[in-house]
Amino acid sequence: MSTALADYMARQRITDAEFASLIGKDRSLVNRMRRGEARPTLEVAAQIEVSTNGEVPMQAWIAKRGEQVAA
Repeated sequence: MSTALADYMARQRITDAEFASLIGKDRSLVNRMRRGEARPTLEVAAQIEVSTNGEVPMQAWIAKRGEQVAA
């Protein structure tokens, strides 16, 4: 499953470590979020939205009832 974060990082050709540095978080967290295995806190989701100029919006991390998140 591709995530909005994975798509953004691929388009920008940015590594987990580079994105982690950009948002001030650990590389392993970025890796898990990129693969859809972890969700960010609201604070981190807001940082991601700002850091990606809205290309990965906060709403991308919110699942509707009965759906899985594909951020």
